[in-house]
Amino acid sequence: MDDPRLPRCPKEGIIFGTVVAAISCAIIGGINIYLAVGSSEFLRAFLTSYLIVFAFAFVLSNFIVEGIARRIVGRFYRPGDSVNSMICYNLIAFVLMMSASMSVLGPLAGQIADTVFGNGSIDLGRIVGNWINIWPRNFCIAFWVEMLIAQPIGRMVMVKMHTA
Repeated sequence: MDDPRLPRCPKEGIIFGTVVAAISCAIIGGINIYLAVGSSEFLRAFLTSYLIVFAFAFVLSNFIVEGIARRIVGRFYRPGDSVNSMICYNLIAFVLMMSASMSVLGPLAGQIADTVFGNGSIDLGRIVGNWINIWPRNFCIAFWVEMLIAQPIGRMVMVKMHTA
């Protein structure tokens, strides 16, 4: 399928994934950090954990979730289907897996950042125990952020690259 909105090779896939991960981490991570620490500690917490969260999201999305999502989409997408239906299937599969994974890795990144700066320790029990409470919220936020902001901007970058 040769649609200018989609990556055509692995290098373009990494660029697309980087754009989407950077935007998603900033928005979704920002919301979660704000909800966790409030406005007084938000800027410090965001700045100290953003790069760790981005690294987790980048590796997870580009090297693990993307391949699994492609296989899942292959089960539903048929050759006569539109590109938009493939994008929709991919979005749902991708957001389900990323939100479930990042609902563990995001808080872990925050605790790693706190530990590095001497403000806390890593408590995996608390992270896993809170997963059931934060994943539904993260899925809802991620779905809309990915659908309305991050992936459209990533596809716009692909179109600009393909027309250049």
